[in-house]
Amino acid sequence: MYEGKIIKFYRQKAKITQEELGRGICSVTHISKIERGLTEYSPEITMLLSKRLQIDMEQEITSLENLKSKLDIWHDFMISQNRQAAMILHNEMKEYKLLELSEHATYYKLLVANYYLTQGCTKKAKKRIDDIQRTVEELSVYESNLFKHVLALYYIAIDEYTKSIDIFNTVDFKFYSNPSIYYDLAVAYQNVHSPVLAYHYAEKALNHFKKTNQFLRIIDTENLMLIQVESDQYRNFNDTIEQYENLIKLCDLCNSIEKKAKVLHNFAYEHFRRQNYDTAGQLYKDSMALKDNDSPLYLLSLEGYTRSALIGNFLPQEELIGLIEEGLAIADHCDETLYRLIFTLHRYSAFQQKDDYHTYLFDNVLPYLKSHGYTLTAQTYDRDLFNYYTDKGNPDKALEVAERLINMDYVKQDETMELVE
Repeated sequence: MYEGKIIKFYRQKAKITQEELGRGICSVTHISKIERGLTEYSPEITMLLSKRLQIDMEQEITSLENLKSKLDIWHDFMISQNRQAAMILHNEMKEYKLLELSEHATYYKLLVANYYLTQGCTKKAKKRIDDIQRTVEELSVYESNLFKHVLALYYIAIDEYTKSIDIFNTVDFKFYSNPSIYYDLAVAYQNVHSPVLAYHYAEKALNHFKKTNQFLRIIDTENLMLIQVESDQYRNFNDTIEQYENLIKLCDLCNSIEKKAKVLHNFAYEHFRRQNYDTAGQLYKDSMALKDNDSPLYLLSLEGYTRSALIGNFLPQEELIGLIEEGLAIADHCDETLYRLIFTLHRYSAFQQKDDYHTYLFDNVLPYLKSHGYTLTAQTYDRDLFNYYTDKGNPDKALEVAERLINMDYVKQDETMELVE
């Protein structure tokens, strides 16, 4: 099946003509037919052509026949978040030039796009997605559903959650049994503020991850489910504490620093919501200690720590100002406009410059939040502005803010400023 394609590939790689390859073995016409799979040929001819090309034909064929199994293993590594193993296989596959000869070439392209999304390389993923899109009608049933999954993941990566859900809903689960799709659906529903559906799909994912002992995925899924149940005002917080502490122990057992940092951050946020600012601050600090201090994720926890210290008043002024300046410097380095704006607000708060705070909030922060879809955060700040203008005796400004709150005059209403990971 593959012999002719392999011969053509290595002949072209060696930059020799059909005549040069077949000299003393067979005619140009025969070589041409062999390469196109249009004729039968003897094992002796295959052996002689392989020897001239300096290849082991049996080994090349075995490698191609085993390709599907290797691709499946690579996909499993991505699903289980075994990043080191996935990276090793990615680098190995990248060097395997015969991939394009296989009937699994499209499957490989889909997995490459998926791999880049797991690495946060959305531009590289999009390039592969666009390439596959041009021949989407030629995909097998499984490949078609995998493509939809990858495309939905891309929209999650660029914060287009409603689009991702629309695409997820076109997947035919009878022909596509990848359990991680339930977790991905849960993430999408979480980000459109649909906790019931988020919990439902996360629970389906969790059942599978537990059956297959995928502990890293269990941590992520239980973390996501905890975020959803915390919307229940009647939930006992002691239960929440116990679940977070168990998750932290599981992170330690798995030796996953990345997961532990994420869980600690979310645990801190739950304490912050309950006005336990000292405990929240310590947990945010613990999360920061596990992160690269030049990254947006570090900024996320640093902002939580700073906010906790501002409201809880548990740090000296000098130390608090140092945190704010650190946040501004990292925001500039990472080109994170949102954090630049928020840390500037914190600086005004730290120096108790209320007028400057609210002017900057009105002129700079709110326009950015509204144009980027941070709706609920913008509403919170608008209420603050309304109270400020009312107290200042500025009814015109207060009325302007009130009208915005009443009319919900925002660009998007599907995203909040991320306080959880």
